[in-house]
Amino acid sequence: MYHDPVRARLAQLPARDPVAALTAAGGDADLAAELFAALAAGLPEELNELRADLAEGDWVGLAEHAHQMRGATRYCGVPALDEATEALERAARIEDPVLIAQAFANLEEETLRVQTAG
Repeated sequence: MYHDPVRARLAQLPARDPVAALTAAGGDADLAAELFAALAAGLPEELNELRADLAEGDWVGLAEHAHQMRGATRYCGVPALDEATEALERAARIEDPVLIAQAFANLEEETLRVQTAG
């Protein structure tokens, strides 16, 4: 069985880091909560867009959508999802279907972790 080192790394990161979220929001707890709520509410649509790119083999579109998604994950205190999104973007940019499939599976798993952690 193949050992995915990225999956192993993601498992070590928290799904949600309230301290990092608060720091990113400049100490404003209401803003941190608002940013997280917006991210969580948008995750189903984000996944649908990424799935569509994946199904079409649109690696450029996939990389761009993942990059846009990272704009939110960086500021919401979701380190594992942020790293999974970055890994998907990198895999799409090098257009490696095997790495893309693994990265997308990791992203889906981290999305579920965030949704249950919220």
